[in-house]
Amino acid sequence: MNTRTERTISFNRKNILEAADKLFTQNGIEKTTMDMIAVEAGYSKPTLYGYFKDKNEVYFALVLDFMQKITKQVNSIAAKELPFIDTYKKICEFVFRLAVRYPLYFEGLIGKINVDISNSDTPKIYKELYERGEELTGTIEQLIQKGKDENIINSDLENAAVILYLWSSVSGIIRMSLLKKDYMKILKLNENDFSGFCFERLLLSLK
Repeated sequence: MNTRTERTISFNRKNILEAADKLFTQNGIEKTTMDMIAVEAGYSKPTLYGYFKDKNEVYFALVLDFMQKITKQVNSIAAKELPFIDTYKKICEFVFRLAVRYPLYFEGLIGKINVDISNSDTPKIYKELYERGEELTGTIEQLIQKGKDENIINSDLENAAVILYLWSSVSGIIRMSLLKKDYMKILKLNENDFSGFCFERLLLSLK
């Protein structure tokens, strides 16, 4: 594939995803159709289907972009070689801010992707999501080991279990903060302070 063709494909894909993002945000995923995305992007339906099989594939392409933002920042924070606690807090705070900004794609990231990754017919976008997830898991596992080396995390705990425990707990804290904003106001709780409190308590449970 020549460079000009690659640039054209990249440009068209970017336009489609920007149009879909706008419509998903305005109307929700369920009420957004491929017809609407095609019109918003300024392409014909056949052109749109040349890039994406269906609306779910468009949506998960945006989820992938969301995951790539997380992976890039986590790698950047990890590369600074800060003490484990500082690294942990910075990562939690970043994921929280990103989830507040892109709640639709955060939900996609923590939800179930019902595809067979090993199947050759599985669309590339889902395989890329899996690969980025594996990359992120690898970075987090290195950080978990650092936490053990610094006596922040119990060295007897299995890394895989710690990773799933932290991810499910952190994502649950973020999700509740997103869904219960009004109730938290009634309780006079600041969502940033509350999430920070939860993240700290969570880490103490791994001692």
